[in-house]
Amino acid sequence: MADVLVLHGNRPDLPMVVEERHLEMIREICSGKVYYYEREEEALKDGIDAEVLFMWGGSGKMPEAWCAASNKLQWVNSFSAGVNPLMDGPISELPIRLTNAKGIHGKTMGVTTMGYIISFLRQFPRFMAQQKAHVWEKRGSQPLREPTGLTVGIIGAGSIGSEVARLCKVFDMTVLGVKRKVFPLENYDKVYSNAEMDEVLAVSDFVILLTPLTDETRGLIGAKQLAKMKSDAVLINIARGPVVDTAALVDALQRGVIAGAALDAVDPEPLNEDSPLWNMENVIITPHCSADSTLYMDRAMAQFCENLQRFQKGEPLFNEIDLKGKY
Repeated sequence: MADVLVLHGNRPDLPMVVEERHLEMIREICSGKVYYYEREEEALKDGIDAEVLFMWGGSGKMPEAWCAASNKLQWVNSFSAGVNPLMDGPISELPIRLTNAKGIHGKTMGVTTMGYIISFLRQFPRFMAQQKAHVWEKRGSQPLREPTGLTVGIIGAGSIGSEVARLCKVFDMTVLGVKRKVFPLENYDKVYSNAEMDEVLAVSDFVILLTPLTDETRGLIGAKQLAKMKSDAVLINIARGPVVDTAALVDALQRGVIAGAALDAVDPEPLNEDSPLWNMENVIITPHCSADSTLYMDRAMAQFCENLQRFQKGEPLFNEIDLKGKY
């Protein structure tokens, strides 16, 4: 028998909302009790314990006190893809299993990525600025382009990258991937190893970052890597801010080493008010929302319920994180 604690306070900065129907999905398959609390202090006060914890592990305050006090906890499921606050804190020292929500973000982040690409090719930021200024001007300093024949380099060719690759092929683009283990992938024209990343940087019109944040990927894109890129290329970061050296990126954009950047993830977050990135005409900034969607929690809960059934049957869990390797 497994009890489940759903611990999530619905708040404006996290549009992922737990509704009663989501709790009912768990109750229908759970062999034990299902508890829902917005704050760990409330669960501790009521003496709630459970084998399974369902929570957001991507940011904010972690339920370290509840986890440490639990006598039953065996498995923590984060409905975020990034779980660095969990892996970097004391929860990772507990004898537990950890899973994330890998696989549910592809559709939303794929659409967002194509939005960035099309915005740069069709110069939407310029046209929107002209609209605000009541200016009718067709020609700009750069010609309007289309994606056909251009090359996309996906650094971190995983589950999200597969959807990005599919959409890029729909737009007649060449798709190159970079990943730790090299093998053919659907919708990729070629896959390279991490050691061959510079080759991809050198030929890509759009470089898309989709790597997790680990000790190996922190600062992955710095001055040397930016210098390898084409001068008319655009960097798209929908991974984690620290994957990119912010100072090096600012310098590269100011000196025209690369043509532009679309940043959903920055370092630090929130971006400092005095950051030069805010006022650059060749930069699109979004507040780490590329995965946000009204369908997010539905997908996360369906995935969790499938894994919960596996857990109750003693079967292997998918999306399990290696706590020692932090990946």
